[in-house]
Amino acid sequence: MTAVADRAPSTAEPTPVKRPEPPKPPLQNYLLLVGIAVLALAFFWWTRESTEVLFLPLGFTTLWAPQWPLIGFLVMLGVLALCWFTRTGAMAAFGALSFVIISYWAGANIYFLDRITELPGRLTGGSTREQLVGYFNPDWSYLLFSNVAGTSRPIWGEWLITLCMAIVATIIGCLIGLLLAMLASPVSSPNRFTSQGVKSLNSVVRSIPDVAWALLFAAFIGSTAYGFGALAAVLALIMFNIGIVAKLLGESIDAVEMGPLEAADAAGASLIQRDRAAVLPAVMPSFISYSLYVFELNIRASAALGVVGVAGIGGELSRQIGRMSQGYENVGAILWALVLVVLLVDLLSLWIRRKLL
Repeated sequence: MTAVADRAPSTAEPTPVKRPEPPKPPLQNYLLLVGIAVLALAFFWWTRESTEVLFLPLGFTTLWAPQWPLIGFLVMLGVLALCWFTRTGAMAAFGALSFVIISYWAGANIYFLDRITELPGRLTGGSTREQLVGYFNPDWSYLLFSNVAGTSRPIWGEWLITLCMAIVATIIGCLIGLLLAMLASPVSSPNRFTSQGVKSLNSVVRSIPDVAWALLFAAFIGSTAYGFGALAAVLALIMFNIGIVAKLLGESIDAVEMGPLEAADAAGASLIQRDRAAVLPAVMPSFISYSLYVFELNIRASAALGVVGVAGIGGELSRQIGRMSQGYENVGAILWALVLVVLLVDLLSLWIRRKLL
């Protein structure tokens, strides 16, 4: 006879576990947030430039209010109501309200809401429709068998120039970026003064966009009119690559494990020996990955640099856009070929990363 009695199976349903609910946020804080929303409505009402209004018929009278400020105010109230019913804290609700106010302010300054409502009509009528049809019916014969206007250079030769520009700019820019990253990081820099000075220099290089660099170099050394278009583009891409590689690789060097560095210091290694033996091997996979990434960016950026008159397929794209009255099929062929080339470069970079890293 066992001491434990058999228990009958229980038929009662398990009692649902009641999850604790967060406390309701203080009402006065939310009233303060509503007051902020009213002030934002007054500011947007006062600074509005659009004359569109909404009418609110109330039976005995009709109220009116500016269209977009009123819609923005209703969105603010909706966000606050959602935060209240979900018992969101006052600070989080203030963050959500600030997001709506800043978004509305930024959009209103560039007339984003007004223009976005006009977009469907512009896309379906006028010359825009013809442009879209041309983009999706590219003339591939122009890309394969035509020459650059006024020259005997084939169009496909511009692609070769673009590829060569990207390769040269990637090699030189990444090597200079590696050197600057080593000097900028306090882990591998000789001293703090050098680190801060190189970081400031990197910030200046990175703050100027690639198109602005191309404009500067085209003005200094001349562009396609003097045969220096490719050089101006390469120099602009080099500066563009230096800014990216120095920034990303510098952060990788900052995160290097200190164990190998301390071992090198304990062995009496000099700064160069320490960087070569402990820092470079640790960041080399990141350096290769960043180099392949900027090579992809250079292919894309070379098309944008064409607007300033440099060489490569970007220059031909700029010329064809200037002749769009003759048709949009040529521009469509260049753009679709650009998408294809970028995808191929992306796949090649992915394959190289898998083999090397």
